[in-house]
Amino acid sequence: MSYLMWNRNPQLLSGQEYTGNQILAKEISQKGYRAIIDEYVYIDSNKVEETFKLIPNLWDSIKGIGVDLGGGVGCISSTLAKKPEVQKIYCVEMVESAVTLCQPIVKNQILGKNANKVVSVVGDFDQLELEDNSIDFAVAWDSMHHSIDPVKTFQECKRILKPNGIFIIVDRAHNNSTPDSEIERMLNIVYDEIFLIKNHRPKDLVLTRRENGEHEYRYFEWKNFFEKSGFNLISSIIIKTESNENRKLKNDDNFLEIFTQYKLGAFGNRKISFILQK
Repeated sequence: MSYLMWNRNPQLLSGQEYTGNQILAKEISQKGYRAIIDEYVYIDSNKVEETFKLIPNLWDSIKGIGVDLGGGVGCISSTLAKKPEVQKIYCVEMVESAVTLCQPIVKNQILGKNANKVVSVVGDFDQLELEDNSIDFAVAWDSMHHSIDPVKTFQECKRILKPNGIFIIVDRAHNNSTPDSEIERMLNIVYDEIFLIKNHRPKDLVLTRRENGEHEYRYFEWKNFFEKSGFNLISSIIIKTESNENRKLKNDDNFLEIFTQYKLGAFGNRKISFILQK
């Protein structure tokens, strides 16, 4: 499979997040499509499409040329590339083994003969080697909270979008009332042996969530990032998997909440979607 190689921040290539994802992608690529989805993405293509269609006025606006920021194994890009209205998508991912070993499997499974509609890129979403005002839409699924400087990342995305282009973020967020002490507690959690073994890391490794590239943002912090980067926030919605816990947990920013009967995967099986416009 051919792919593009763009510049990457060398500091990120020596961190635990990159190392862990390199190892994980190599291991699961040997097991095939099902393992890649279950162990890296946590949600399959048909449910990704269903989730996007739950977001009001979004699905029909995804067309033209796009870019997937932190695209992982290519599931999100490939799902959107199934649309005839999508010409191609640059799937930009820092982790080289996710691009070279996993993306070919995922792209072929989801897109078949149209797999070349997803342009695989080993790259850094802070250094997009694309022309100004050249992209119709951008998407980021569970990747923006890994940015070391969200405002910089959003400004770089804004640079390449055409006027009125949209940026779709599906990620996690916490209530505005969440105290700093709770944010610190979450970041300082040390992964247990079960997690380490599942991710093919040494079981005696001492690794915190902070060291693994995690960040925990509250609703107001996300909004501040958008404002500082010059984006207009045009819609927001929270999507949750139906459960007692998710029913009890209410947001404190007046976001509409909708519930699904399938697992959304990752943190709490709940996500927030922000639609931004240049």
